[in-house]
Amino acid sequence: MFALLITGAAFISWPAGAVHADEVVVIGGDVRARTEYKRPLNYVTADGGEPTGEDGTSLRSRVHLHWVPNEDVNVFLQLQDSRFFGVDSVNDNADEDIDVRQAYVSLNAMELPLFEEIGVTDAEVRVGRIGLPTFGDGYIIGSNDWEVVGPIAFEGFWLSGLFGDEEAGVDFDLLWMDFSNNDPTGGNAIGPAEDTVYWGLNVATNHVPLVNIEAYSWFLNRPKDVDELIYGWRLETEFPESCFLHDFFGVFEYAVSGGERGTLDVDANFWVLRGEYDFELFDLPHTVGIGYSHATGTPGSASDDETWDAPLAESHRLLGQYDLVSNSNVNDFFVHLSVAPTERTSLDLQYHMFTLDEEDDGWETVTGGTVGAGGSILDDDLGSEIDVRFRFTPNNTVDLSLGFSLFQAGDAVEDATGGFDDDGSFVFFEMGVNFGEPPVGP
Repeated sequence: MFALLITGAAFISWPAGAVHADEVVVIGGDVRARTEYKRPLNYVTADGGEPTGEDGTSLRSRVHLHWVPNEDVNVFLQLQDSRFFGVDSVNDNADEDIDVRQAYVSLNAMELPLFEEIGVTDAEVRVGRIGLPTFGDGYIIGSNDWEVVGPIAFEGFWLSGLFGDEEAGVDFDLLWMDFSNNDPTGGNAIGPAEDTVYWGLNVATNHVPLVNIEAYSWFLNRPKDVDELIYGWRLETEFPESCFLHDFFGVFEYAVSGGERGTLDVDANFWVLRGEYDFELFDLPHTVGIGYSHATGTPGSASDDETWDAPLAESHRLLGQYDLVSNSNVNDFFVHLSVAPTERTSLDLQYHMFTLDEEDDGWETVTGGTVGAGGSILDDDLGSEIDVRFRFTPNNTVDLSLGFSLFQAGDAVEDATGGFDDDGSFVFFEMGVNFGEPPVGP
């Protein structure tokens, strides 16, 4: 309701622009069904027994309305219904009622005073309830569309635009995100959301030779005296077609976290280095990649909190598709190979080798919290994961995926769970159907 009120207020108060001859109203949406088999669901033994498995089918349905009353205003409304079938749900806190996922008005921000004077040549502002975007790879801010309930949305505003011109400008995104009236229940949830506020700035330019540069600062304020600042930068290679490295793609990202978590000062960092190379083999396009990511943990002797925590980050896709490992206190060495047998089919293979950064800090799982903290883990070998995913898009409307994952538990898992170290397996089949106009933004 709050989102609808601020959306309506923003629309009414905005000065009218030139009106199109005909208004544009388009309806669209998507339906996604996924059947999953997962043994175990996670390795947490809170009940004193062996971890349980999970199987069942989920259904996520969305419908949206996109209204363009004039050239300066866009209105977007999206409804979502998430349901679970089977013995257990993917998330026990899931709300099976129809919810308003997005409800915002998008305005031509060049109507605001002083923008032209400070060198802004293009700007747009969204006000209302907005889906969380993804910046970069999603290690810091990521929407995580894998979740059945999600990706999460916030209430606030999103100002995006361009300083300078298209030949030598800098893109910017300024967001203020309030989660007080939201219940993020996905695997990348930020936990109890009451009074939780995120805000920050992301700037990027692709006008430096050979690289695209991105820099950001994100501020987090939430209950229990948590005030954190995450800042960092990301470099992405972009070689011209005439260069022999044109088919190579590399990324380096580094971020630092400071501030306070309760009575402790925060001193954590994260970085990732990865590269990909495109080539043809047997007349088929291939991509091979390799990389390493590092998210710090807190040693037992530390006086500060050195555990990396980016609550709005993604884990799925970045740290395997099984969703056992969160991007905290973990090192991930990964390789992947992709091949496209036809224009509408693809096969993706990934391998991850996980190690803990600090054994004393425990293993932070995506779904089960932290286990093994306080000295019970004596080895940093968390385990390895093999992921296979086959995708088939018979047309522009239907998207089919079949996936399999195998997690080979390491000694750190056995220490953390009191002896349970069985290998885990995960199989899923997913079908998505889109209709009408694609959604606007995240």
